[in-house]
This record gives sequence, C-alpha cells and structure tokens, in this order.
Amino acid sequence: MPVEPPAEPGSPRVIVVGGGWSGIAAAWNLHRAGARPLLLDEQPTLGGRSAAAPLGSRTVTLGGKNIGRKYASFRAFAAAMGARDADWEHFGINSSRIENGRVRTVDSTSRAASLAGLLSGVPLRDLARILRLARYVRSDRANAFLAGPEFDRLAARTGDPALSAYFGPVLQERLLRPAVVRMNGAEPDETHLGTFGTNLGMLLDSFDQLTGGFDGILDRFAETVETRTRTRVTALAVEDGRVTGVRAATGGATSELAADAVVLALPAPAAAELVHPHHPQLARLLGRVRYFPVAVVVAAYDRPVFDERVRALTFPPGSPLSNAGAYGVGDRHLVRYTFSGRAARALPRAEDGPAADTDGSADTDGLTDVDGLADLAEKELGAHVDLSAPRRTAAVSARWEHGLCAYSAFHTTTLTALAELAKDLQGLALTGDYVRGASVEACFRGAYASTDDLLRTLMPLPRPPV
Repeated sequence: MPVEPPAEPGSPRVIVVGGGWSGIAAAWNLHRAGARPLLLDEQPTLGGRSAAAPLGSRTVTLGGKNIGRKYASFRAFAAAMGARDADWEHFGINSSRIENGRVRTVDSTSRAASLAGLLSGVPLRDLARILRLARYVRSDRANAFLAGPEFDRLAARTGDPALSAYFGPVLQERLLRPAVVRMNGAEPDETHLGTFGTNLGMLLDSFDQLTGGFDGILDRFAETVETRTRTRVTALAVEDGRVTGVRAATGGATSELAADAVVLALPAPAAAELVHPHHPQLARLLGRVRYFPVAVVVAAYDRPVFDERVRALTFPPGSPLSNAGAYGVGDRHLVRYTFSGRAARALPRAEDGPAADTDGSADTDGLTDVDGLADLAEKELGAHVDLSAPRRTAAVSARWEHGLCAYSAFHTTTLTALAELAKDLQGLALTGDYVRGASVEACFRGAYASTDDLLRTLMPLPRPPV
C-alpha cells in the first residue's frame, strides 16, 4: 500500500524522542502532514514494550500486543504499513478467577453469560454505578480515554475518589482490580474514578492480534520515516525560551542535533528529567503522574498449559503475579506471566529491558532473572492449574520500572496545566501514555492531538484571500 510522499527539503525538521507507540504515532502524523520527523530511541529496536523478543526459534511480544476492534487510529496506521484484513486473528477477552474453589471465566465469545456471572451478587448500588459508567463509554467513545467529558464531570461532582472508596469489595475483587492492576499496575485504592473510563473502554471491546506480530509494520515504518535506534537523548537544546534540538549519544559518540521542534514521546518521569534544567515547574508537574513497575515472562512449554475454555487466570492481591494467560488462541503452550500490583513491587529490581533464559544472555541474580521469575510464576499458577506434565523449554522476560501508568487524581486538571506550562518552551510538544491513556489506541490519539497542535505553529495554513 502506498504511503505519503517524502516531505519537501524546506519542511520543518522535528525530532521525536521515544520509539514506543506514542513516538511512532507522533512521527507518523508529522510525516503525513509534510514535516521531516527524525525518531530517536535508545533501544536496539522500535516498539517500546511491544518490541519483539526472541523465544526459542520464534519471536514474541512481551508488552501489549492485542488490538481492539475499536482501535480505529491504530488499525488505519497498520493498514498504511501494509497490514491486510487476513493478517488479523481473533483473540478476544478470556480471563478466569478462582471463587470458592471454582473457576469463573469471563469470555467475550459468551459475553451475556459471562457478564451475568460476573455481576451476580454485586450490590444494587454498585451495579447501577458500573452500568452507568459503561453507558458513558458506549454512548461517546471519548469517554474511553483520559479527559472523557462524562468522567471529568463525575470526578468534579464526587471529588475524584479512589475506586475502592466508590465501589464495594465484591465488584472490586471481580472486575475492578483485575482491570486496573494489569493495565495500570495499580490497586483499586490507587486508581481514581475520573480515569476509569480507560479501563472500561478495554473491557467493552473485543480484541485481535496480528498473526506475524508487529515486526512487519515496524519495519515498514522505519523504511518510511527516518529513525535512529541505540541513540539516547541526554539533553534538550534551548535558546531564548525556544527548543532548538537535542544532545544525543550513540555508542560512545555525542552529537548536537538541530530541529525546528522536539516531541518528547516518553513516560512522564523521563520527560521530566529532560525538561527540568529548563523548566523545573513543568518537570515537577510531570512528576505527579504515577507509574508502577511491571515484569513479564513469556515461557514456552512442550504441550498446552491452558485449554480452549480457560485461557487466562487472574490472581488475588497477595500474589505478585497479577495474570497468567495463553499467548494466543492457538498458542496455549506459550504462557505470558505478568507481575504487577502492590505485591509485585517487593520483587528485587533488575535493569530494564529483555533477558533470555539460561540458553541466552543478560540474566541477573535473584528473582529478577528469567528462570527465577518463571519458577515463581509457575509456583503461583501451579496452585490452580496442573503443571506436572508440561515442561518449560524456553523463556524470555523483561522488566520496566516505569512500565504502567496510573495517572493522577483529577488527571484532566494535570493535563491542562501541563499544556499551559509547556507553552513556555516554544517548539516543545509532550505526549505519552499519560495524555489519553495507556492502550495502543490511546497512545495514537494522544500523539495525534499533540502533534496536530505543534503542526499548527510550524506549518500554519495559508490565509484565504480577502
């Protein structure tokens, strides 16, 4: 499929810092508008948490890989990068929990029955509240993202309480905690009502995944937009209140890269570090956005671990493992283990990024090595699933210190203040998972909005004739 023609040599040069989905979306939006983006990322490959990692004879995606049917912006991008309808396979939502010794499953292929079982026994007040929030998301897609109008109004009326203060324990255990601990790394007492639309948007969608992973579209993107990997941005260049470029290190060499504008498509703490020397107040506000660590292990076995009916299991608050699930509908011998939530934060810390099993490299000592994490995961899963027969043949893991964004109280107020303060540094745009939400689609929406604002200053439309 053809992509937009290259920009004219005189078009504005924009450096995009960050090679995750927010950075990719920002660079793509700038490219198709006629600017000349240069995307810089310190990792060896693009994709951020969705980058490919080797597992035996194949590659897997350690981070988010499931794409909702309602992810219009991302699906349009994937199509522009050559993805065809035949390249998508259904994944759906399938998650089980143990309740009174029985396995209770929520499955998007039997949505009505799953919903009835999930909400059975939920107090009427909580039932009315959650159904009203779901109606907000269904009636206006904007409510599935941060700064959704109905959720902003609700936060203003209620004081934006934590979910644990707004809903009772039954709904928290069955629905709220599994949603927020996996998507945001946060517990219900750490997640605010005004941002919960992002979680409901996911729960009310149905999901597919690309059969070949993201490699094809990432390769096509890198052929279309100029990118440099293994390049760490160490500082912003600012002159007279205007951002004029960056200082970047590649290997042992440091260079100054000039630009008409810079987009920081990074987690808020990383953006704050670059901004702080030039605007401490903006950096402090970025620091108010909360992030929690996440570790992921994908393990291969010589036979299926899950069956067709139960493909995933969520774990209670005392477990450092928040979720274990089959990698795909047809990949039930591959298991993706996710360590997130309050109990997982006690795990020893390792360097961010991927590590292979004992047949590979980059292992570290303690529970943060691949085998140690996989052993711990199997101990937790083995209490509910028979793991006596399957034999682990390979594993790969990664840990991200700022992996899951949990936003802030009255988050829209924070976003508004960030936008105002960022105006003090002309030529600077901010985007990331804290702007519209943590999903892939939210990252695209946030990046498009941020770069559209930037483009209006870099490439103003000609005035119509009088």
